Amino acid sequence: MSTAPAPAFDPAALHRDSVVFNALDCTPLNWADEIYLGKLAASGVTAVNHAVSISQDYDAAAAGIAGWQRRLAETGGRVFQAYGLADVDRAHAEGTVAWFAGFEDSKPVGEDLWRLHALHQMGLRFMGLTYQNRNYAADGSGETANGGLSRFGRALIKECNALGIALDLSHTGERSTLETIAASEKPVLVTHAGLTRFVDSPRNKSDQVVRELAARGGVFGLAAKSGFLSPTGLTEGADAEVFADNIDHLVQLVGIEHVIVGTDVGDERKYSKAGMARVRRLYPEIPIVGDDLNLDLIHPEGMGTPADLPRITEVLARRGYSAADLTAVLGGNLRRVLADIWDTPQ
Repeated sequence: MSTAPAPAFDPAALHRDSVVFNALDCTPLNWADEIYLGKLAASGVTAVNHAVSISQDYDAAAAGIAGWQRRLAETGGRVFQAYGLADVDRAHAEGTVAWFAGFEDSKPVGEDLWRLHALHQMGLRFMGLTYQNRNYAADGSGETANGGLSRFGRALIKECNALGIALDLSHTGERSTLETIAASEKPVLVTHAGLTRFVDSPRNKSDQVVRELAARGGVFGLAAKSGFLSPTGLTEGADAEVFADNIDHLVQLVGIEHVIVGTDVGDERKYSKAGMARVRRLYPEIPIVGDDLNLDLIHPEGMGTPADLPRITEVLARRGYSAADLTAVLGGNLRRVLADIWDTPQ
């Protein structure tokens, strides 16, 4: 879509009144202070899948959920742990935030499905199949072998379907992603990734993946990372218009009903040159920061903090997307898919 005349509705009011479900927030627990809570409030978010664990063992990941549970109890109900769609409705009615526990890797499960059951009882509702590396289930997107699902991976998918844990393939390799889409009886998610149409990185997803994902009822969240969105993102940066260009391509490819919000934007205080140097060393295939470690270019201009979520509504409204389109992208599409995954009436 090209830039359209001013919308016939107020984007700020629509954002404020909508159910806004961010499919991935990556703020660490040590930054979950009152400053961060203020940014959540400013974002207008209703519900969030929070990356409690990136790639840890069972004990550390379980301790991460427990740590967040303690922190949420200190918020006086402003942010509370959520377990299903009824909690999203409650948050919308109260003006609070429904917080869902999510992992970015199935590494905490190891090769023992009892751990998955235990984590589900603690509230785990979203789980990445892999991070960047190979685990017992499949190859991550950093593995050049591009192997597919293991026997255990197929059993894990079946168990996630039965329990109602939404599978996230954002960091999963191409072959494993396609095999998971085909093997899962429930729709699967890509909560935070880019598109190889714009940046040819193994961390991004091909048009084939997007089409197959949508054909099986899944949804795609675009990560607000400059290097994912533009080939010059790490040297020149990007802005909200570049983000919208990527959204336009998704819509043209599979339709508005398969697009969700999944920014992968955490509290900006978590980023440091030392931390980003470590990410580059461990995962050189992720186009998150350039050689100069310029932290200012990680996110598109005006989209670098959780408080900037309304910018998505604003820029897409300027592109000519309707109020119904935006309501679907902000939360309706993800809600529809989660109702299926969690076997919950909408």
